[in-house]
Amino acid sequence: MGNTREKLMESKYFLERMMETQSDRDAFKFNLSAFLAAARSVTAIMQREFDKVTGFKDWYKEIQAKLQSDDTVKLLKDKRDVTIHQQPVRLHAHVNVSITEHIAISDSVSVVITRADGTVERLESEPSPSHVPDRTETIVEPEWQWYFDELPEKDIVTVSKEHIAKLDTIVEECESRFSS
Repeated sequence: MGNTREKLMESKYFLERMMETQSDRDAFKFNLSAFLAAARSVTAIMQREFDKVTGFKDWYKEIQAKLQSDDTVKLLKDKRDVTIHQQPVRLHAHVNVSITEHIAISDSVSVVITRADGTVERLESEPSPSHVPDRTETIVEPEWQWYFDELPEKDIVTVSKEHIAKLDTIVEECESRFSS
């Protein structure tokens, strides 16, 4: 395995850690910082690894021009530069919480469900004098999504997955053209 491929795998590793730690602010930030550094290093290592191979420099100039014109790539590079040289990365979270109540009823029940979009659904069974629940279970499921202030419409994990896909394509093309 080449150095470029290994650095790409490192980037993917930290992306996986980001996905696993979204509910832990500090762990997410630390994994994001490592992801930004590793992802930024993929093309730098590629240049060093393939620099002497015939045709690489011309091909890479085209790739570099595409990367430099990509706003998301620029944002991630800038975030990496800030987190390496100035301060920890700044981000904010959106947390969606889903609460599900499971009730086992022996006789009858009347339920009103109000959805986030405002629609209301009523479910009713025949009334009975005794309708005490046999048991209840409440499930609370928070879903964390982190965002950069500069890109409020797309969460960081989605942006990072898209970036990895771009890097994957570049590494695949590089290896197919220039590996012996």
